[in-house]
Amino acid sequence: MKGYVITLDAVVAISFFLFAIVIIMSQTYQPRAPGGIYLKQLTLDTLTVLEKTGAIDQALGGDITPIQDMLEATPTLACMDISIMNASGDVMLSVVKNDCTETTDVDIQTTAKPAVYQGGRYIIKSESWFRKEPD
Repeated sequence: MKGYVITLDAVVAISFFLFAIVIIMSQTYQPRAPGGIYLKQLTLDTLTVLEKTGAIDQALGGDITPIQDMLEATPTLACMDISIMNASGDVMLSVVKNDCTETTDVDIQTTAKPAVYQGGRYIIKSESWFRKEPD
């Protein structure tokens, strides 16, 4: 009789263990960073790189090619628009990543940074959003 009780106890314990394993295996875990945080970090990093490479100064001097090249080097899922405004808020130039003109019904992350070029004060504004997938 004592052997049956120990066997029954072992079977119940293994059943609970297997049940717990089935429950754990049925759960799905898909780690991902929140989209807004990713876009904000991408925007801040892009502005920092543009500033440190001198691309902003070149754009203020009339050559927007470095900014366009930087935007095209960003991940394809992200769209960006870099605008340079004078101190009074008038947009002097705007560069948008290719195939990224659709901005309706999307969450946009915006970041701005001050810049000084040849004694003038400017605001560099960056907007980023996720590219819409075709239906």
